[in-house]
Amino acid sequence: MPTQTFFNLPEAKRNRIIEAATREFAAYAFDQASIARIIEQAGIPRGSFYQYFENLKDLYKYIFDLSVEKKLQYFDAKVPDLHGEGFEFFSTLQRVFVVGLEFAREHPDLLALGDRFIKESNAPLRQEVMAEQALQSAGFYSDMLRRGFDLGQLDPSVDYTTALYFMKGMHAALVEAYLTLDQSNPGLVFEDDAYLKSINNLLQLLAHGLKNKEALP
Repeated sequence: MPTQTFFNLPEAKRNRIIEAATREFAAYAFDQASIARIIEQAGIPRGSFYQYFENLKDLYKYIFDLSVEKKLQYFDAKVPDLHGEGFEFFSTLQRVFVVGLEFAREHPDLLALGDRFIKESNAPLRQEVMAEQALQSAGFYSDMLRRGFDLGQLDPSVDYTTALYFMKGMHAALVEAYLTLDQSNPGLVFEDDAYLKSINNLLQLLAHGLKNKEALP
């Protein structure tokens, strides 16, 4: 986490550092990333870097925290049903996934950052960042599930914890579906109807389950 000294900087200077770090981590795996390149692009002396961050890992994790925060804010703005009266669990969830693609299209820097992270060779660091992001994702899905149950839109006999576990698994499945696309061209995801079909198929499964309805007692 950055120091208070960093947060006391003028906004323009903070943004220069954030933008330089985002470009660096999108272009290089963590072990090849360079503080020297970041401070050169940001226009700050090396000594100042350590007044703002403990080390490169501290900055790396902060950049990913910011990207998740920015995405959640985007959801709040683009999917008003998340908190409004028009909330319907399945249609709202579908909208969330589609808006996630729109977010990536509008933020190619963060798309490149995520693409590099998928290929990250530093496994312990990758797991650490993924675990922290999983907590944030779980909180997002948790709020949706609780609202769905409270409004009677979800089967009350379903165990909440199991449902949350399934939602997290579905999220992981969509990430895996993304990985099956041509990674030489991350933007292809926006032109690939198969990915949107994967979203709809998973939502269909979530809503209706696997069992043949004619076989129900």
